[in-house]
Amino acid sequence: MSDSPDTVESILRDAWDSFHPGRAAPLGWLTHTTARIHEYLRTQQPAPIPPTPPTAIDEQLARLLRRVWHTLRDATVNNRLTPDAAEAILHSLDLPGLPRRWQVGLTLPLTMDVLAVDRDGAFEAAEDAIHAALDGGENDTRLEWEPVIRDGATAGDVDATADAPELPT
Repeated sequence: MSDSPDTVESILRDAWDSFHPGRAAPLGWLTHTTARIHEYLRTQQPAPIPPTPPTAIDEQLARLLRRVWHTLRDATVNNRLTPDAAEAILHSLDLPGLPRRWQVGLTLPLTMDVLAVDRDGAFEAAEDAIHAALDGGENDTRLEWEPVIRDGATAGDVDATADAPELPT
């Protein structure tokens, strides 16, 4: 058996022999039939490839990408894959990263006005106001606040409208 493809002539000869065993083909039949087949193939336009609806491909791709994302998330949650490796794969596929818990340290310059009688009282009043604001939040964010750096406090005018503290009698 040869590696070269069959020719039209060899296929026609085999077909003739299959249908008419032991009979010779009519004179010119092979040449004439081969020429007609070649002529027909040259004049025919290639059959149009039926278009694949783009939505079907888009939906399949979207489904595949969703499955990849969920699979990587599950593998990461079950410690079968590191979060950084999953992120690299997701990034290479232009998929969003995995939601991760982050612990963030911020130093925010904060200036606020408080009412106090001395420097330490001013810091304590400011820290209490911040604690009250942070504790009153209605979200699932956990905030730890450690007031260890006291940058400065500048005394201002006396507030004449403030209530008097409880004084000894």
